[in-house]
Amino acid sequence: MKKTIVLLCVIAFLSSCATQMVTKSPTEVKMMTTKQFESGQDLIFKSIISLLQSESYIVDRADKEMGLINASKRLENKNAGMQRALWGSSKDANTSKAMFYVEAVNDDVTEVKISMYEGSETSRNGYWGQVNKDNKEQMIYEPRIYQEWFHSLQAEVERRKALGR
Repeated sequence: MKKTIVLLCVIAFLSSCATQMVTKSPTEVKMMTTKQFESGQDLIFKSIISLLQSESYIVDRADKEMGLINASKRLENKNAGMQRALWGSSKDANTSKAMFYVEAVNDDVTEVKISMYEGSETSRNGYWGQVNKDNKEQMIYEPRIYQEWFHSLQAEVERRKALGR
């Protein structure tokens, strides 16, 4: 009986420590990740590219005809080798991906959909000097992050309009 109670307590503790899965309905995700701008598609597309570059992203793909932009950013851990030597494992880098879909609603209104992902690359020492790498990535479900991107995009659009671009 005592073992059963201890086992149940351990299971309850471990389940409470487990990572909680963030779930949002498709409607909630669409509302969080989609915004319309009162500007033409060409200006919005160029503004997104400019914004990504100013945020230190590498634009991996930009297809104006399809309205798709994929970009990534990687922040290296300069101490990863030492950490792996001392503790047997290390977090090598934090990663971030941004995906934009830019669609003209009409000549003066453009809809932008953003998907943001964050992740990490870790490694650990394996047998016979082998290094095992693990990559994890997940979509960001924080509305504040998307609001900040849309706010920055609006500011870049206004800056470009003022310059006459």
